[in-house]
Amino acid sequence: MLKGDFSNLKSKDVVAVALSGGADSTALLYLLLEESKKLGVTVKAVSVEHGIRGESSKNDLAFCIETCKKLGVEIRTVSVDAPLFAKENGYSLEQAARILRYNAFFAAIDEHFCDKIAVAHHLNDRAETILFNIFRGASLKGAGGMTSSGYDGKIVRPLLNAAKNDILAYLRDKNLSFVQDETNFDDNYTRNALRLNVCPEIKKVFPNFESAVVRFGESCASDDEYLYSLAKERLKENDGVYEIDQTLPYPLFSRAVILSLKALGVTKDYQKQHVDDIFALTFNQSGKEVDLPKNVVATKIRDKVLIYKKTADNRLIAPYIFGDVAFGNVVLRIEKVSLSDVKFGDGLYFDADKIPSGCVFRRRETGDVFTKFNGQTVSLKKFLTDKKLSLPEKRQAIVLAKENIVYLIADLEISSLIKIDKRTENVVKLKSSSTKE
Repeated sequence: MLKGDFSNLKSKDVVAVALSGGADSTALLYLLLEESKKLGVTVKAVSVEHGIRGESSKNDLAFCIETCKKLGVEIRTVSVDAPLFAKENGYSLEQAARILRYNAFFAAIDEHFCDKIAVAHHLNDRAETILFNIFRGASLKGAGGMTSSGYDGKIVRPLLNAAKNDILAYLRDKNLSFVQDETNFDDNYTRNALRLNVCPEIKKVFPNFESAVVRFGESCASDDEYLYSLAKERLKENDGVYEIDQTLPYPLFSRAVILSLKALGVTKDYQKQHVDDIFALTFNQSGKEVDLPKNVVATKIRDKVLIYKKTADNRLIAPYIFGDVAFGNVVLRIEKVSLSDVKFGDGLYFDADKIPSGCVFRRRETGDVFTKFNGQTVSLKKFLTDKKLSLPEKRQAIVLAKENIVYLIADLEISSLIKIDKRTENVVKLKSSSTKE
């Protein structure tokens, strides 16, 4: 008996079945319609014609349209050119078809045709996917295979625990017709070769191998989820800079890297080699860097690896004026005070008359110099390093400067060039606060 898991659907959802006309999606459409009143959902369909099989493909689309017309189901049809897309972008035909198909699904959601897409992946598909990923050298996540929902709940898989035999029996019992995609029997396609040639041989030795493989996948997924939770606990974030302790073992370190990359917008462009290159920083000297996709960089600083996105923050400029000056998410309060009101430790105090005209607040830049209280002028980079500032603190440092001469570093130090002395007549206090507070 065919049973679906509809726990990922809620009342009033509009769910569209990804309908190809094949056995699996046809069974899902009928089963979901049977359950729709009890679930309180509206059922629609989305059918994508991939432009691969000529008239045969168009006939399948016509079958889907006719089926939905008979059932009173609204259908959205999309035709794409998967062979051309594959050629232009360097994908295999399988990859191209999948990308275009899912683009059509997400467009249906974005354009409010439906809330969710129901795809007809089943137990056998799940086992094949796990095997396929293992043969490609997948991580624990890949070995975990498909889940009952994906893409933030936009894709649901109600038949994921249903066996292919149960689907076919359901169609026979209800005398339901469906179409056959002849490319499903072409073992030139990788997944087909696995399904047609490898799995039958395994089944001869292990008749219930699909269920066993799925149990293995569930165990992998559970372990992977736990390791990610540990990595998340050990990952620190400060103003967009992600900090990873270099002593973390690789299983946690690698997951902390992936969490950092995803948080910085690198969701699909990273490879295992990127993760390994970042891990290699733990064996290098402080200051070594790895460039990553989307302008992200990883840097070794002492016993930490920091991952962050290079930004245009250093181009932020604010004027030196009295009152409150906004600089990013920081407010700089600049006010005149009397000499008797000076309380060192509560902001920075300096001689207003020693500030040259044309000074501005900005981020630090290459070539900046700073004069310490002993009169020695050093590079700002060396000064901040000697102060043992972390890389995030260095990146976020706000300086008051004219050209490459730095007169103060907010929240840290003033230059000897503007210090208060016995001739000082106008004292200025600078104190900063975050707008997040």
